[in-house]
Amino acid sequence: MQGDGAGNGVSDVGAGQKAGLSPIMTVLDRYPFLVLGLLLVGAFASSSAAPLAGLYVVEGLGQAPWKLSLVAIVQVCVTLIVNRTFGRAIDRAIPVKFLLVTSILCFGIGMTLLGLFQIYWVYLGIASILLGIGSGALSVMYSFGRLFAEQTGRDVVKFNGFLRIQTSLGWMVGPAASLSFYGVYGFAPTYYAIAGLAAIWFVTCLVIVPGAFKTHHPNSLKTGQKVPFNFGLLSACVPVFFIGAANVVFVSAMPLYFSTELGLVASSAGFALTVKCFVEVVVIYFCATLIKRVGERKGMLIAALLGAVFFGLIYHATTLVDVLALAAIDGLYYGIFAGISMTFVQNFAPDQPGVATSYYVSTLFVGGLIGNLLTGVVASAFDFQTTVLMACAFAFVGAVVLAVMRDAKHSAPVGQGS
Repeated sequence: MQGDGAGNGVSDVGAGQKAGLSPIMTVLDRYPFLVLGLLLVGAFASSSAAPLAGLYVVEGLGQAPWKLSLVAIVQVCVTLIVNRTFGRAIDRAIPVKFLLVTSILCFGIGMTLLGLFQIYWVYLGIASILLGIGSGALSVMYSFGRLFAEQTGRDVVKFNGFLRIQTSLGWMVGPAASLSFYGVYGFAPTYYAIAGLAAIWFVTCLVIVPGAFKTHHPNSLKTGQKVPFNFGLLSACVPVFFIGAANVVFVSAMPLYFSTELGLVASSAGFALTVKCFVEVVVIYFCATLIKRVGERKGMLIAALLGAVFFGLIYHATTLVDVLALAAIDGLYYGIFAGISMTFVQNFAPDQPGVATSYYVSTLFVGGLIGNLLTGVVASAFDFQTTVLMACAFAFVGAVVLAVMRDAKHSAPVGQGS
């Protein structure tokens, strides 16, 4: 991406902000890949830790699988509180760098503790809380990206898409890298290595994020002011929850569904994910064009309907060829969802991007938690193929909600090119 490749439609607000940029913001304006690189490093570090949790609790600590749920619940609850607190802090003009540094430090310390102390209660009572705080970094980085795009006059929809691409790229590499490293060296060295990635993330943050960078919205929250109730913002999170949960349900069940119930080779799930992620990244890149033609809500509706179609078709898949061909549809629907959903939610509170982004990220976390829990319950009561039907139902409910709700009043994002 070239220096001005992420912004080709400067609005009046963007132009006004751009005229008074600080020296470091001028550098970032010229080289926006530095902002994207910060998110890529963070996504790589945080995604590296994700696939180890279950293995660590069951194989590393010798605990019953249900104890993993306790860790997940504590971590998600802390993340929700942190996202809410950090989102309001951003809209109250607290510098973004302070919030981001806090999250990264907690993540790094949490990884170090997991390497030092192979004790379940340390994980549950201390490390999971630190990692919950660390998970707040995603919401802060998304808010930073949105505000940066506005202040430099960039196309917000397109830049949000670039942000989501960095997350997808990080998740394409991080889990596989950490599992491979764990297979050779074990848990403790792997957690130390991830802590090392956190240190790189921390230094990158110190170098890239301006110390005084904060919101520029005149209607941002003042200290002590309560966040006004925003029904539209809450309603926008409902379809995000259902579509996001549908994806988590399927991804959680997919490895065992493909291997035990379809009789495919164990690597089939990995091949399917590779196809999905490749298509997803390409689709996210072109989502800005789709939005300009149909709008955010209709774009989300297309994603939900495609998701329901995919889950319906994969339910009847029998061969590896079927699975890989349908993985392209999987990447198509989720790429549209990933490329549009953050902007879709943010536009229901355009003057409070911190709060809106925290709602969005929290919704994804809650959807992920509930999706994982339901996958286990449904698979235990029926089979993994039935969980695919549940994912289909979730996507369909998301489509229904999108069909009956209204567009955001702020339908054209600040700085969106014509």
